[in-house]
Amino acid sequence: MVRALSESGLELPLVEVARLGYRREPVPGELLTRLLGALRDYGLRANRFTRPGRLVAEALGVTALEHADTWSLLIAAENRAQEAFSFAERVRFATQHLPAFSELLGQGGIPALDALRRGDEAGGQALLVVQVIEAPRRFSTPARLATLLDSLDLLYGACATLHGAQPNGLSVVGCDSGSDKTFELMGAAPVIAAVRDLIVSVWDRVVFFRALPAAQRYRQAAESLPVLDLVRERLEAGEMAPEQAELLRRRIVEGTGKFLVSGATIPELQERAYANPRTLMAPAPKLLSAPTG
Repeated sequence: MVRALSESGLELPLVEVARLGYRREPVPGELLTRLLGALRDYGLRANRFTRPGRLVAEALGVTALEHADTWSLLIAAENRAQEAFSFAERVRFATQHLPAFSELLGQGGIPALDALRRGDEAGGQALLVVQVIEAPRRFSTPARLATLLDSLDLLYGACATLHGAQPNGLSVVGCDSGSDKTFELMGAAPVIAAVRDLIVSVWDRVVFFRALPAAQRYRQAAESLPVLDLVRERLEAGEMAPEQAELLRRRIVEGTGKFLVSGATIPELQERAYANPRTLMAPAPKLLSAPTG
């Protein structure tokens, strides 16, 4: 399914149609022709999906892209911008993040993972457990999960740079869905520890600024982290160039902001009982689906 979405080239024309629609600008016929061609290409490829691929497509909400009525809506309807943006988000989530989950079903019982889950550091690796807070009768959108994974990728990459490790060493190795969704991410043990400490320090600042409105609280928390002091110290000591220091600072602030709006927490925060993480770390409403039931 991921290959069908990628090779059909659907995401870019969907994004362009949405962008022009939101700006109330005319959509060129050439762009609509490209979009229609991409939709037809995806439809042909989707016809060859096996049952697992079909189930995944339905779960991610992209099955409608195979249907002619959806094509008509995206090509001709006045409200096509909103629909195009919604489908573009789903396509982006599938192509960027679904491959990370492709081997999860086959990883149960692997000794190294079992050791990591017991708290051991097998082969210099460690696990970070992240819980996605779910609201009653409201499910996460693909955009929310993409935001969370993007945030962790940014934070891990920044911490890896500070610890002299590979910035692309983070892997999703487990996912479980109960009342909340739980993700297990594996990476270099010192970097995982640094990310965990960073999230705890974010939490301490969210609590400190809890009287502020959410957007202001998150901004203050992201911009006052101890790890930013470490970046400044490295810069002043001549251990990194100004451009690298600024890039690291931006990645840390952006990753922290995305983590906060995604509404996630880690088990270590539950141990800090002076405030409820489910309340102060709740997701932005736009990242939840409409109420059900």
